[in-house]
Order: sequence, then C-alpha cells, then structure tokens
Amino acid sequence: MESRASFTAETMALQRAFESHRPPGRRRFDDPYATAFLRPSLRVLAEAARLPGIRHLVTGLYDVVAGPGPRASGIARTEVIDDALTEAMTGDTQCVLLGAGYDARAHRLPALAGRAVFEVDHPATQARKRAVLGAGPRYVSVDFERDDLAGRLTESGFDPGKPSVFVWEGVTNYLTADAVDATLAAVHGLGGDLVFTYVDVRALHEPSPFPEARRWVRAVARAGEPWTFGLLPAETGEFLAERGFDLREDVSAHDAGGGSRLYRIAIAIAARSARAPHQ
Repeated sequence: MESRASFTAETMALQRAFESHRPPGRRRFDDPYATAFLRPSLRVLAEAARLPGIRHLVTGLYDVVAGPGPRASGIARTEVIDDALTEAMTGDTQCVLLGAGYDARAHRLPALAGRAVFEVDHPATQARKRAVLGAGPRYVSVDFERDDLAGRLTESGFDPGKPSVFVWEGVTNYLTADAVDATLAAVHGLGGDLVFTYVDVRALHEPSPFPEARRWVRAVARAGEPWTFGLLPAETGEFLAERGFDLREDVSAHDAGGGSRLYRIAIAIAARSARAPHQ
C-alpha cells in the first residue's frame, strides 16, 4: 500500500461503473469517469454491463465472486452521500473528500461546480487519478495514520473560517482506532460537518450476525487491505458526542436501498457547545 494505488478503490469504481451503465431512468447515479480507472480485464466487464442482454449476467457473476454485500452496498452508499453532499453545499461551503479514492464527485456533481474542493488521499492513488481526470480539486496527500490532516489542509488553502462538509467514505474500516480519533479531532477542530461510512464492529469477529461478513472480511484481507475498525450502531451517537459531534442520521446500506446491514452511512454535525471533544 505504500507505493500502489488502492485495489478496493478500483473495485468501488467498478461497482459505480456497473450502476452508471444501467438505463438513465433506472440508475441511481451516473459516474461517467468510473470505467477509466479500471484495469483492462475489469474494464471489459464494465463495458459488457452496457449491453441489456448480458447486464444481469455480468453483475450476477460479480456478486457470485465478491459475495452478496459489496456491490449493492457500494451503490447505496454512493447515492446517499451524493444526496447529502448536494444538500449541504450552500453558500460558500467547502468540501473535503477524505480518502477520496477514485471518487469523481468533484467532476460529476453539479453542487460542487465552482466550489473549493479538497481531495485527501495516498499519493499513489492520487497520481492515478490525476492521470485520468487532470485538473480539478486541490489534491492533498495525507497518511491518516501519521500526518497532520488539519495542517495539510490549511497549507493547501482550506479556510477554517468558512463552513465545510467532510466526506469520509469507505475509509474508517481500514484505519486504527487512534487514526479515527485523530481524524475526527481534526475535522472538529476545523469546524466541519461529516458524512461518513463505517462497518458494524460485530462483522469483524466470529461468530457474526451477518451471513455475508466472513467472506467479505476475508476478501479484503487477501487484497492486502483488511478491515481493522468498526462501531456498534447502538453506541455510535455516544461515540461521536464524546468527540464533539451530534449524530443526525445513521442508516444501513440495506435500509438505504438493498445493500448489507453491516455497512452503514452516518451524518454528523459539529456540536456547537462547550463540550470538549475526546482526546
């Protein structure tokens, strides 16, 4: 992971490509850039999904190989975050995409056009993204386990005096608890609101209440990007309150449109109170 682009970012791009190749009236979002990030073998699959006669065969094959949770959850989380971000981008609000991967929201969402958008990620993934998309957002190279997120952002032009919304999609489950705490402290210190995903911590342990968990957890571990962090949904509100945020929404991918119950999308607002965030 020190020198190569993220494989899970590429598989997420494939999932978005599959959905974007459905008919306009049936797809839940449109990401015209997703296919460009795929290696040749995966690009063939994505392009095949354009054909009505074999679309279900291709996506069905993907679900057989990957399991029943990942693709549907990826689609659900993309739609929920697109909608939340579109609603949040009012006035001079800034957007920060934490662990942006191959997320092309800065290029495809009208709500981000002309806005100050900062993309934070590993430099190897960003190099691949720059090669495909060229100019656009401000790229900020950060290792969440080591680097000063707030400092890197302000050095790149982020204005703490303006409202901001941070999107942290598909990242927390790959971090240590310390890195999650440090990132939340940085976001709170910058006054940002947060849209993020997490996995139910029970999925990381056996026996799990989620039938798809064992296969999914093993698959990401084999790819060299194991899940290392999760939260218990019943305790997420308290966890965030201790770190200076008010939980406004917390929904499973299943309830958001057919994904997995173990994968969740949450919206948290920076608390405007004297309560000190957790250190």
